[in-house]
Amino acid sequence: MKNTIKIFSAILLVSAAANAAQTGAQFLKIDTDARLSGMASAGVASALGVNALNYNPAGLSAINSPEVAFSHSQWLMDSSHDFIGFGMPVKKMSLALGITRLTNGKMEARADDGSAAGGYSAYDQAVSLGFGFRNVGGAVKYIQSSIAGVKADAFAVDLGGRQKLSRLPVTLGVGVQNLGTGIKYLSQRDNLPLSVNAGFTVAVLPGMGLSLEVKRLVYDKQTVFSAGTEYAMMTGNDLGFALRGGYGLTGLTRDNGDSGLSVGAGVMALGAQLDYAVSPETGMGSVQRITLKKKF
Repeated sequence: MKNTIKIFSAILLVSAAANAAQTGAQFLKIDTDARLSGMASAGVASALGVNALNYNPAGLSAINSPEVAFSHSQWLMDSSHDFIGFGMPVKKMSLALGITRLTNGKMEARADDGSAAGGYSAYDQAVSLGFGFRNVGGAVKYIQSSIAGVKADAFAVDLGGRQKLSRLPVTLGVGVQNLGTGIKYLSQRDNLPLSVNAGFTVAVLPGMGLSLEVKRLVYDKQTVFSAGTEYAMMTGNDLGFALRGGYGLTGLTRDNGDSGLSVGAGVMALGAQLDYAVSPETGMGSVQRITLKKKF
């Protein structure tokens, strides 16, 4: 518990020292796990296994055998968002490697007179290497963005802590994400979407959990409140199912396109888990996401 308190104190100092500015690499804020997406992204205390890499790396410590995960969602304007990750235990800790990529469809370029001038492509991606050890975890990521052949890159660090209370069915989680150098296109440098997260998950009934999280987007000057619930049941022979729901609120009003209800479901069989979720992650409608995870 002392380690968790120390991490949270450091996170608050980072938040207090930051100044408001425009942020780049917005794709880092997109969910990479359908399970947590169905719970309105309340993952700082409930993320476990290789999928915890982009939520709270302390959850990587739950990896007790090699596992892989793949997530896909169809994004706006024919673009797609994907995540692939691999994790395994190494001695007393767990390690994970993940790649996140937002690939945009071909865009049409226009000359000054409005005539067609060919097309160009764009993508954003991040490669993350993380560890989880007991109640703490960390990850370093290399971020790259490309528009019409013009590239920008940056490095960032994620830190997290996770602690289960001994006398209560409650797990606390804290984290900081995207603490880095900023990303520069040509002459303009934008801060990364630095966030400070805190939350908890509680087992309200056997197989049923409730997760709450508060996330402060430091440079964006936004506070996101998330509440999610999950009911999971195993029916024997490693077969099971899960139902999920959640509500996210950006700020204290409902008129934000990122706010709203998320729902999801999952099935478990033969050491694999398939999850599906629908969440309102953009102002232009909901996004569907699917994640497959397999343990070996």
